[in-house]
Amino acid sequence: MPFVTEWSTTDKRNLVIFAPDVLRVFKNYRQRFFWQPESGGILLGRRRGKHLEIMLATEPSHKDSRSAFSFVREADGHADLAEQAWRQGDKQIDYLGEWHTHPQRVPTPSAIDRHEWGKLILHRSKLTPILVVVVGTKSIHAELISGVQDKVLLPVGRAQ
Repeated sequence: MPFVTEWSTTDKRNLVIFAPDVLRVFKNYRQRFFWQPESGGILLGRRRGKHLEIMLATEPSHKDSRSAFSFVREADGHADLAEQAWRQGDKQIDYLGEWHTHPQRVPTPSAIDRHEWGKLILHRSKLTPILVVVVGTKSIHAELISGVQDKVLLPVGRAQ
């Protein structure tokens, strides 16, 4: 799906809003050339009931492991930015999920992605979903995942 700010689940029960700066980070790290490594980071923002407001996407750190077909995020750097945002945001800015790139026009999560996401939700309440985003060269794949159910997100106006 395109780089748009408003997304919802197909049942329209969950809305996700990406701040323009977040979309800018996604666009800046797209893998438009075969030699560019995958990139990624964490997503920070506010939970508003069942809805998410994504205010910040961390950028890759020099400590992260990056290649053309893999990205492994290290906690160092990303965790520091999350804590800083939490303090500056009156303790209302929280970890909401993860993002990374794929060298595909229309990105599809890999088996490795799904395995790693499964490990992420083991440490969370089953009722608190995590947002996962895969950024392709022309579109985004976004899902809310939890221990109960995974929900694909579609751009608002295209959710069916």
